[in-house]
Amino acid sequence: MPMALLNLKFGARVRNVGILLSLIVCAFSSPLQAKQSIEQQRQLFRDASSALERNQITMFNRLLEQLGDYPAAPYLKYDAFKRSASRIKVSHADTFLNHYAEFPFAYHARATWLKVLAKRQDWENYLQFFDDRENTRLRCLAFQARLNLNQLEGLNDEIAKVWLRGYSQPSQCDPAFAYFLDNYEQAQEAVWLRIEKAFKARRPKLARYLSKQLNPQDQATVKTWYQAHLRPERELKKLGEAEDTLHNRAIIVHAIDRLARKNSLKALEFWNLYRDHFAFTGEQKNQVQLRIALSAAYQHEPEARTLLSNLEPATMNDQAYLWLARIQLRSNDWNGLLDTINRMPSHLQQENEWQYWLSRSMEADGQLVESLSLLEQLSEKSSYYGFLASDKLKREYQINQEDASTTQINEETMLADNPHMLRARELFYLDRLVDAKREWFQALRYLDQNQIKQAATLASKWQWHDSAIRTVAKTPHRNDFSLRFPMPYKQQVFAHAQSRDLDPSLIYGVMRRESLFDPLARSRVGALGLMQLMPGTARRVASSLGMKRPRKSDILHVENNIRLGTHYLRTVMNRFDNNVALAAAAYNAGPRNVKRWLPKNSVMSADLWVETVPFKETRNYIQAVLAYSTVFDKSLGKNTLMSSRMGDIKTEY
Repeated sequence: MPMALLNLKFGARVRNVGILLSLIVCAFSSPLQAKQSIEQQRQLFRDASSALERNQITMFNRLLEQLGDYPAAPYLKYDAFKRSASRIKVSHADTFLNHYAEFPFAYHARATWLKVLAKRQDWENYLQFFDDRENTRLRCLAFQARLNLNQLEGLNDEIAKVWLRGYSQPSQCDPAFAYFLDNYEQAQEAVWLRIEKAFKARRPKLARYLSKQLNPQDQATVKTWYQAHLRPERELKKLGEAEDTLHNRAIIVHAIDRLARKNSLKALEFWNLYRDHFAFTGEQKNQVQLRIALSAAYQHEPEARTLLSNLEPATMNDQAYLWLARIQLRSNDWNGLLDTINRMPSHLQQENEWQYWLSRSMEADGQLVESLSLLEQLSEKSSYYGFLASDKLKREYQINQEDASTTQINEETMLADNPHMLRARELFYLDRLVDAKREWFQALRYLDQNQIKQAATLASKWQWHDSAIRTVAKTPHRNDFSLRFPMPYKQQVFAHAQSRDLDPSLIYGVMRRESLFDPLARSRVGALGLMQLMPGTARRVASSLGMKRPRKSDILHVENNIRLGTHYLRTVMNRFDNNVALAAAAYNAGPRNVKRWLPKNSVMSADLWVETVPFKETRNYIQAVLAYSTVFDKSLGKNTLMSSRMGDIKTEY
């Protein structure tokens, strides 16, 4: 008997809206039949999805019925639910959400339904369905529901948690905020506290907007603070004559902090002028001195060493220790470095980075046995510092394959036992990658360590490399290099490597770091594809190659992405004399930044230069690309030394 189907009409009314109330795990009678059946079902799924997009509801229902027990079929019902949510009855929505509660999409379906209830102003049902999630927009709608239903007990305390954030909040919060300010006994103090948080979060427009809740005199103070945020040096010249008040001290501290980020030494001048003329708290003094010292270090100012060394021990944080050590590295102050590493918190001392530089410091100090012992321990690791140590000791790299999964995997049995994983596979093959990843990582919650290893092997078998890499990372098997460092798209990579005179290992190293080989990867800042090209960069490269101006979909295409990415990589390699460390830095942070970071007076060894790159992301990126390229060398049967890619850094390029 056919199951009830979502029979949707997207006109003025929806008739006969039914919800599928059962889910059957897919099973197959034979491998050949399974292959034929699953391919047919995948195509039916695609056809049904297209029919729904075209609003061909009769065809959609017919195709959905034909899908039967196909594991991914509920996702079509989810799609239909989203399209028809505004016209669904409460009872139908309740049935749907309860029936599919174990599916990852249930969380998002509930959010869709909550928005519908809010639009209907059905506040009683809104509170019934609200699951106390952290989503600010939906939480503020819950505040509105309670206000409308006069459920006020403890409400102000909950609103205060959202109010006291230094960022703009959704408009859905406005009614709750208005109630809060009208009924909170210390409303003015709460306004000031949020203004301070807004400035600290670099949201000056929010602070100025909030000042409308204050009296004219306080509004003028916030205006001064606003100007100090935008033009700190100009305002600091005026603030020397300001009254010594709580808010003026906060403004001076904020302005010096802002100025230090661009010009640490100018900020130091103002701090020396004002430090003893205002009653700054100890915390404010420590905050300013730490900011100036760290900014001087980022800006490679000679005074940075003294500024960091003069900080009180209680003021020193991890960054202060790290940058003092990097300054000592840059100036070859091995004795100072040895002392700084020994004073570091233990969690920093134990990192491979500082174990390596500790060994170098000991070597310079004549502690040769201790230095050699540290290098030997590091050389056992297949990592950036392990490879540096191996090069120093003239030893072979420890890149020895260990299979994560040592038992034979019965794919069908494993998938039958874990419906999340079964659905993840189907969604992956259907190119619904976001849904596939949600199902996949929910599936891993139910697996033991051995099963997680097997899952990683399965994902790799399906060519789902980014999930395989992320999955094996959840196990202790860091030496399963076949899973962690696959080499997909060999034809394209080798062809473009040859045409651009690039090392294939380097291309794979960049690709591995950029996207984990996910061809549809999109970063938060808009970088696209395997080699994570920004659209503007991709268009400039395409223009130089005589290609048509690419759309985002064109940039995501594997062939185009590798072609454009390798051309840009060749460009930065040319720009920096084929020095891979510099080229990797330029690929990540841009050539202009790399030019600013070059040593000012004399040639510097590459390992020292990499260690003192101001951006942590770029430091990690360079190290990863160099180490990954070395691992790919091993897979390609090459014995290239990592240090051969790290030529000395000159003062000009």
